[in-house]
Amino acid sequence: MTPPTPPPTSPAGGARAVAPESARWRRVGLVLAGPALLLLAFGVGNRWLALVACLLLAALGLAALTAPSVSGLVVVVRRPARAAVGDVVEHVVVVHNGGTRTSPALVLHLADNPFSPGHFGVPAVAPGEAVELRIRRTAVVRGAADGVDVVLEWADALGLVVQRRQSLAPAPVHVHPAPGAVPALPVPGPRAGAEDLAGVRPFRRGDSPAAVHWRASARRGGGPTGPALVVVERETPPVGIRVVALPEPAEVTAAEFEAVLQQATALLLADLSAGRRSGLLDADGTVHEGLRVLDALAVAQPAPRRLEAAQAAAGRDGEVVVAGAHGWRTR
Repeated sequence: MTPPTPPPTSPAGGARAVAPESARWRRVGLVLAGPALLLLAFGVGNRWLALVACLLLAALGLAALTAPSVSGLVVVVRRPARAAVGDVVEHVVVVHNGGTRTSPALVLHLADNPFSPGHFGVPAVAPGEAVELRIRRTAVVRGAADGVDVVLEWADALGLVVQRRQSLAPAPVHVHPAPGAVPALPVPGPRAGAEDLAGVRPFRRGDSPAAVHWRASARRGGGPTGPALVVVERETPPVGIRVVALPEPAEVTAAEFEAVLQQATALLLADLSAGRRSGLLDADGTVHEGLRVLDALAVAQPAPRRLEAAQAAAGRDGEVVVAGAHGWRTR
């Protein structure tokens, strides 16, 4: 989901309002309606129609004189950089008036794809002042956005002309899938030539009798203080990175792919919580680790797997896990 090109921004990092073409054409239409109606009244000689045209022109003139200004308004949005689908996320919206006139009371609309839309009232803001709103919005779909589409809507004193201005307030966010069930992974078999024995050492107080190597102890014989027992020391097997590769387009439907993403999110979060290195292979062959896997999951799409890149990242001590809608497998 690619956000629209951002409008000119203020030095403070907020976005200034930019009037859409539709609002400009509506105002032009209302301005032309009065003179057109007046000419029609003179053409047909209808005094009542002329009176209506004059009243419309007077109302438009009054609306123009009392038209509030929002040119100095700057909207800044702050929110967490990451969220999961279904999370209710607080958005802090600051509306600052950098102009010289008090802004009118208006309606603020927030709309961007990852979150549910919202509509909120903003009171009048004096010059140099700011209003802060704390708004809770639900993350409804996974994806990424560079900012929030902010629409300001207000009217003149008579309510004759409603104006709308749209802006993009920078607030980058990644919404990753909600964690599902951790997938069942096949247990890897022993590696060829693998040996977990590091050697033997003398028995120490606190060692378990099960660790005693009796054959080696018998060969050493005894001493003045008793038998020279030795225990087996085992190497800690090396644990490398676990790389998750997602399904290819021909292997899953759209719904199955989203279910696989939920499983992958649960697995990667469990590894992260347990302190195990894990990563996600993206369509470009890049393996993302740590919290960056959540950002990659937010924008993941089915693509051909680059298993050579995954195997290179996993190395000799790691493993590559291929995700699937009907089961996961290791390579």
